[in-house]
Amino acid sequence: MAALRAGAPLPRSRAVLHPAGTARATFLAGAAPGGGAAADEDDPLPRSFWEQLRARDVPAPTLLAAWEAARWLPPGAVTADERRALAVLLVSVGEALDAGSSFVPLSVLETPPPGSHAGAPPPWRAWLDRSGLPSRDRGAVVSLAAALAAGKAPAAISALFGPPEARRPFVLDGPALYPEAAWTFEARLARALEPRRDDAAIHPLAVATGGRAVEEALASLRAPTAGPAPNDEQLAALRACLDRRLTLVTGGPGTGKTSIIVGLLRALAHLDVPLDAIAVAAPTGRAAHRIEETLRQAGLQLGDGWAGVSTVHRLLGLRGTRTPNLEREIPEYHAGWRLPHRVVVCDEASMIDLFMMTALAEALADDAHLVLLGDVDQLPSVRLGAAFRDLCLALPALTCRLAASHRMNPADPGGAEILGVAGAVRAGALAAPLPPRARAADLSFSGVEHLPRARVPELLARWYEDVLGGPAAFEAIARRPVVLDERGRLSPDDGAAVTAALERHRAARLLCITRAADHATSAEAVNALFHQRVQRAFASAGPVGGDPDDVSALLPGEPVTILRNDYERELWNGDQGLLIRLAPTPTRSSLPLQSTVPAVAFARGAGVVIHVLDEIADNVALAFALTVHKSQGSEYERVALILPAVDGPLLTREILYTALTRARRSVVVAGDPALFALGVSRRLGRASGLASKLRAGTSGA
Repeated sequence: MAALRAGAPLPRSRAVLHPAGTARATFLAGAAPGGGAAADEDDPLPRSFWEQLRARDVPAPTLLAAWEAARWLPPGAVTADERRALAVLLVSVGEALDAGSSFVPLSVLETPPPGSHAGAPPPWRAWLDRSGLPSRDRGAVVSLAAALAAGKAPAAISALFGPPEARRPFVLDGPALYPEAAWTFEARLARALEPRRDDAAIHPLAVATGGRAVEEALASLRAPTAGPAPNDEQLAALRACLDRRLTLVTGGPGTGKTSIIVGLLRALAHLDVPLDAIAVAAPTGRAAHRIEETLRQAGLQLGDGWAGVSTVHRLLGLRGTRTPNLEREIPEYHAGWRLPHRVVVCDEASMIDLFMMTALAEALADDAHLVLLGDVDQLPSVRLGAAFRDLCLALPALTCRLAASHRMNPADPGGAEILGVAGAVRAGALAAPLPPRARAADLSFSGVEHLPRARVPELLARWYEDVLGGPAAFEAIARRPVVLDERGRLSPDDGAAVTAALERHRAARLLCITRAADHATSAEAVNALFHQRVQRAFASAGPVGGDPDDVSALLPGEPVTILRNDYERELWNGDQGLLIRLAPTPTRSSLPLQSTVPAVAFARGAGVVIHVLDEIADNVALAFALTVHKSQGSEYERVALILPAVDGPLLTREILYTALTRARRSVVVAGDPALFALGVSRRLGRASGLASKLRAGTSGA
């Protein structure tokens, strides 16, 4: 059980689950489900195909959906080969959706369909060639795709496909093959945003005295008492936010996107827009909390009527606790019941998927202003689509770009070097190789440095000793059980010690491309390695708290991250915490008095909040290393990016750019420089028709 809790994979000898007879295949030593080779021959995805595709990390739900859809065809309506070709074609559609694309381009050419983004993936034929399936079956899929495109597929198969207005399970929009739901959501979003593209419309925020009120509000932001004055590009973005019903603000990390929110709230106050008419949201709770902290640091006096910064889910009423997980969540606000706000601002918009962006756009009041802020060059949402990217691509007149970085000081040599390399990665062309370091001992932790893959163990050892403080830093936390007073607060000394340890981890982070534990360079593998180091240190130092004999037990001093939003405790996905020992006190009757209790400390503003580990144990994971995806929205003084040992679909320009721009002063890139160059050379491929729908000014049928 301990191995399972630690995330160890199941033994490879276990039979692969198959919907036609998992139990039979397992207990009858591989006998074909349903009675022999004939039944396997009739299966849309026989176990041989299923296992071949599972070995290439095609998710089982994707295979099951394709298997079920292929079985919709009546018996005898198509040949076994045609049914199997349909199933494999639908697997490729599911794979495209799993990767964030809206459709599969069926073109046999090496160019994406007209209207799709320049970074769209190559045709589905490339996926088919990599699938490992027999050439005979791959040829049958190619023939079926050609027949579908020409309108000559068997009638039973053609009944599943049709043009957008046909409302079939799958949509053929030119050479693009969509699931009907994906096409519909693109169309709905384009339709919802179409009225907001009219700059000539009169809006309440911009009509007073011919626009003078807006200009006066903007001028007030440069008053000495208003805090840091916006620069010219920020001022232009703020003017657009007040004048238009749709404004897109994109810029790299540290270019002042969050400062736009501060300035906008001040300008709206000058225009006497009540606080309850303004909504500020973000796609994650952690991002929402970061905005709240920025507003406090800016000294904004937000009193009665201010609802605070929320997640987009909460803004729309999509609370997971309202309905069982297996039921569709029904938003409180939607196209038939609009949000009451006059201004809606969403930060980190690049992380908002197609479904959520559609729900938000449809819920807006007709005269409401929508402001979306994000970085068009960063990783898009982990779910379907790249909506913010497509909006900026299709609506340049409504897009404001921020260029000046305030995070990485160009006057600082380290920050300037990071800016230069990140800009080159974003452009897809490095002018020179990354500065090489032969050994980890040669690292200066300034600017951008490269370390060969063979030296990664040295880097991790130095990171543990020099960056994290080595065994002494972990023992110091373990040997200092903290005491909470009757109000649940730490003493000043305990608070200072815990805050210092939190800051040490918050200032530096190891980043990995992949998460899975079966790769030596994955976040899980690196976390396991550091956990073993802490275990060994505690075993040699004697009892210091925790259970060093339990490989799955978290130990004092270890950093953790929250996996899912916890609204009850106000813990947000991606929050960083620290394992501590909580001393028993008579005032905390829920804690056993005979021993200390493991707990997790989280930074909150200038203080710390504590939660007993048992209460949140299923919602935390080690965070010595994070995936680049998980690090979005964070910033550190120094970062080390560990490249994978082999190429993979995640290694793209966007993920490298996102990793580099997490750091202010130092980035170490550890791994094969050829892999880094390969990642720089290619963009994240997400096929989407949203930009073409927006350009056309129509949502289709």
